[in-house]
Amino acid sequence: MILKVIVCLTLSLFLLGEKAYSSELRFGFTGPLTGPNASMGIEAIRGINLGFKRINESEQLNYHLSLAPLDDGYEPSRTPSQVTTLINDYGVKAMLGSVGTPTNLASLSILSKYEIPLISPLSGAQSLRTEKSSPFIFNTRASYTEEAYYLVNILINDLGIKPNEIAIFAQKDSYGDAGLASILKALTDAGLKDSTSILQIRHKRNSSEVSHSVADVLGIFPIPKAIMMVSTYHTSANFIKQLDTFGVSPIFTAFSFTGLEALQAQLRNTKAKVLISQTTPSLDNAKSPIIKQLKEDMAHFGDLALPTTMQLEGYINALIVGKALLPIKSIPTSKEIEDSLTKLAMDNYDTQEQNELQVLNSNKKHIWVQLITNGVSQELPYADKQ
Repeated sequence: MILKVIVCLTLSLFLLGEKAYSSELRFGFTGPLTGPNASMGIEAIRGINLGFKRINESEQLNYHLSLAPLDDGYEPSRTPSQVTTLINDYGVKAMLGSVGTPTNLASLSILSKYEIPLISPLSGAQSLRTEKSSPFIFNTRASYTEEAYYLVNILINDLGIKPNEIAIFAQKDSYGDAGLASILKALTDAGLKDSTSILQIRHKRNSSEVSHSVADVLGIFPIPKAIMMVSTYHTSANFIKQLDTFGVSPIFTAFSFTGLEALQAQLRNTKAKVLISQTTPSLDNAKSPIIKQLKEDMAHFGDLALPTTMQLEGYINALIVGKALLPIKSIPTSKEIEDSLTKLAMDNYDTQEQNELQVLNSNKKHIWVQLITNGVSQELPYADKQ
């Protein structure tokens, strides 16, 4: 009799589990959740999950959205197997907000094989923007090309630094390649005659070893007036701090991918000044409806940590997915997710809305810039670049 009850209870729990699973649309995510760049993945997931909580509570969809994240350590050798697991074992219908250029590129053949869309990869590389028949890639953030032009414009036209007085510190992989190419193109358009005439330093991904890079800077005369970094927060901070110990503190720049809050937290005891481009509004912008909504949702759902820009980006991407899915009454196929996102983008290509849909306005790409000084950041009053 007892055994019969246990069997019945077990069966009931299994059926309840199946019911929960059948009414759930799962998205996959890969990124660093451990290691030196773990903050990037953790904050992106935090934002996506917050957005999904808002969507699920609204009950506007007939199913719930969930995220299945796996840790690839920001190493492309690990990403394909993680994506395969997400598709075959977790039943994800799309990838959302996955971190990194080399890692996302490594997943494309798997995504193409299973016809799984890649939505809002956390990368601005052109290699993830080239139109492909498969897999479907849906981008929502500004490109590294746009960020590079914006930063170069500030250095040259606002700060009076000449193109040949600028050096580049870039990761030695496809992310670094993309950023380096974008910066060199921007510098060339600004008057740089010979790209080989400026210092270009490459460093290993996921490594805190920057002594050779520091030696490269100290070994040239004159010291560059600006160093444009294409790296992550951990390596960038080590590079800046080691130069600072030698009394070398040029103007540094960084792309949004570096991670604003994580970088500034490590620069509190330095003289460093870092210009970091951003693809989302400042979290201190009290007039921004999306910032106000983010903070209200954090309070409502009990997220007590400080907000971050990568969290905000994940949050916006989750809300965009939710908007796209509104017309679909039952759990969509991967192809239906693609079609709904394509339609949403077409319907909002010139939107003037100040909510999550503003990133879909193809006529106006918003880029903001923050200045980090003594570990404190503030938004600079540069207008959006169009």
